Amino acid sequence: MDFYRKFFLITLTIVVAVIFVVKFTLSSLENKIMEISKSDRFHNFISQRFKYELNRHSSKELSEDEVNYYSKEFNKILVKWKPVIDKLNIENSK
Repeated sequence: MDFYRKFFLITLTIVVAVIFVVKFTLSSLENKIMEISKSDRFHNFISQRFKYELNRHSSKELSEDEVNYYSKEFNKILVKWKPVIDKLNIENSK
């Protein structure tokens, strides 16, 4: 009986320790991600990457498949944002 009690206590201790370590690690990881996402260096990286992608897409020729794909995607955006666009047009005309 003493063996089973020791085994149960050791197993319970290990499970609690693993849960504690996992929670601590996830919390630290979340804090580090938040710290990185709020940094100026990250914002500069995103800005430069966005400019690069705009430049890359603006200087290449589109195939027929890409034209169809982008047309469908922009149409989805325009349909979804139509109320906002209409409101902007009404406010701008006043």
